[in-house]
Amino acid sequence: MREEAGVRLREVRYGGSQAWPYPRSLMLGFHARVQDDAAARADGDEIAAVRWFTRAEIGEALERGQGGSGILLPGPSSIAHALISDWHAERS
Repeated sequence: MREEAGVRLREVRYGGSQAWPYPRSLMLGFHARVQDDAAARADGDEIAAVRWFTRAEIGEALERGQGGSGILLPGPSSIAHALISDWHAERS
């Protein structure tokens, strides 16, 4: 996160894993808190834009499905979608 988006994390905890479509690869998912959300910036190479979303925006995106809210979420079978859903459910 810090290298590509300038974001320092704290309270990092494992959220799960999923096979990745490259040979012998595994995607790991983590939940974390950010130290300074104003420090987020795109690196201009691997990351084109950085944006924070509110819990309400994510809730609307989860309810409306793919792109219905203007936010395109990862597919429902992905670990990324599971992490987002878990985060949303924390205080919904």
